[in-house]
Amino acid sequence: MAKWFWAGALSIVVVASLVAPTRWRTPLAALAAACALALAWRPRTKAAVQQERYPKQYVARRGTVAPIDGDLEKAVWRLAPWSEPFSEIRGPDAPKGTQPRPEEATRVKMLWDDEYLYIAAVMDVDAGNELVALFKERNSPIFHTDSDFEVFLDPAGCCHGYKELEINALNTVWNLLLDRPYSDGGGEYSGRIAQKGEPRWWDVEKQKTAVKVTKGQIGFAPSKAQWCVEVALRHSESLSQAPQRGAEPSVGSFWRINFSRVEKQGNVNWVWSPQVVWSPAERRYVGQVNMHLPDAWGYVVFADEAGKLHDGSSGEDFRDPGFPARHTAACLYYACRAFREATGRFPALQELRARQMLPDLRDATVQLRSRTDGYVAEVRVGGQRVQVNHLRLMSVLSSA
Repeated sequence: MAKWFWAGALSIVVVASLVAPTRWRTPLAALAAACALALAWRPRTKAAVQQERYPKQYVARRGTVAPIDGDLEKAVWRLAPWSEPFSEIRGPDAPKGTQPRPEEATRVKMLWDDEYLYIAAVMDVDAGNELVALFKERNSPIFHTDSDFEVFLDPAGCCHGYKELEINALNTVWNLLLDRPYSDGGGEYSGRIAQKGEPRWWDVEKQKTAVKVTKGQIGFAPSKAQWCVEVALRHSESLSQAPQRGAEPSVGSFWRINFSRVEKQGNVNWVWSPQVVWSPAERRYVGQVNMHLPDAWGYVVFADEAGKLHDGSSGEDFRDPGFPARHTAACLYYACRAFREATGRFPALQELRARQMLPDLRDATVQLRSRTDGYVAEVRVGGQRVQVNHLRLMSVLSSA
């Protein structure tokens, strides 16, 4: 009804301005502008507000990279645009002076084919900061000392069974499988802590990596340096060992992903998509120094060679239709966790609302079934249904 009112008002004002005396035309023009603004205004639904929380997204075009040799000047990489430069891990909450300067920029790009997801990264090191690379043995804890590039991958977006790759400027790699985030009682499966055949061993066989120092040198701080990383992640290994099967890469499918650059024994954390999540205590979204929050990671969308989806639309315009439900489920998880830390038990939904521990959920239908050993919550936003439990296992139940 309001739409028709303002449309009628605008028509009347426009007609009046055409026949009115000259002295009335300026105020009538202002009134017309006000009517046009009112007509264009739309109430911000909860789903719209949640889309504002949408993380970074990269559209990976189809293309095969060969060989994997650290040379990012190969013709095939020209198909792929560079990402925006990395920012401090806390995003808007980053303390003053922690954001990387242009001389310390980090960027990534991606391509894919039927077997691999290809990742390229370039990292600048300003004069006075050393490019550190000490670890030479596979599956060493690289971030403890070295300049470190990291890839985090959760194809199913379930927050369990996700993968992490760390690599230094000597092409030393450490591959980890996390059964769930550390803060949910999760742990590492890797060749660092176990031998092949032991329960906590995990490693990859088809992964390809290469690095190249393109400016300066390792271990020499007085001059600027730059190093490049080139990685091929085999889909079969990326999709393995998770409680839910992620989508096979095809035009229009997507995975959750993030990247991190760590310097100075972890005192510097620069990332592609900042780690910002709901804080029940502060009742706002807060940046965290923690890469192991998979619900905050970004998206890689698989597109054709031109960056298009099957319907001809641009991959840049794609958004995960399940994100509003996923986002609400993640906020509910953080509220339940904070409640239990404060009280020693799991909450009922009305207790979270009474304590104002949740963001606005007016467009979501929420069910919370608590048990002595945990809970299962189900969220519906529009035609999307998502379930999350006390261990952060997130499942998409249905979609429109």
